[in-house]
Amino acid sequence: MADEPGLDAYPKLQGHILSRKEFGPLLRSRARAKHQAEWRDLIRALAAMPPSSAELAERFHTQWHVCHHFLRELVADDDLLLPMLRVWLPRYEGPDMVLYRGENIDRFEAGRIGTAWSDKLETADMFAQGLNAVGKGGVILRTLAPAAAIIAGPSWHSAQWLGESEFTVDSGKLGKIQAVARFKPSH
Repeated sequence: MADEPGLDAYPKLQGHILSRKEFGPLLRSRARAKHQAEWRDLIRALAAMPPSSAELAERFHTQWHVCHHFLRELVADDDLLLPMLRVWLPRYEGPDMVLYRGENIDRFEAGRIGTAWSDKLETADMFAQGLNAVGKGGVILRTLAPAAAIIAGPSWHSAQWLGESEFTVDSGKLGKIQAVARFKPSH
């Protein structure tokens, strides 16, 4: 990692996120518990080590939108992730917003709602009927998110390249969350 400018001061695993390495092998590994402990240590360290440059912060913001679902599954502790996200993602400074999320019904019923929300209903619909429509199926969630619950707005990658308009949200700080549509499992 020392060959990447600006990363030599950070824990080695930070390079895994920024260089777009795969998370699947870690999640499927027999040593998953070991990997999880290492990644939790990284998240704790990053919460105390802000990005050293705007470029590094932007790279992280983009990669967060690309791999957050894998990282969230690997770390398996949103209370640990959220303080790090408040340090590494650009602070949202806008108004309260109506946001939508395409969530998995099982996670929704267990109160384990993800951090990725959109101001576009069609984005939530895509995830509720696709990637998150496993187990019991998918659900579109709607909320009026207070500005204090929104950690960061969309990265350029999310807004312009993917067109998802993904906001990173602390779901524990949301008020009423409505289930507005449910879908059968797609896979």
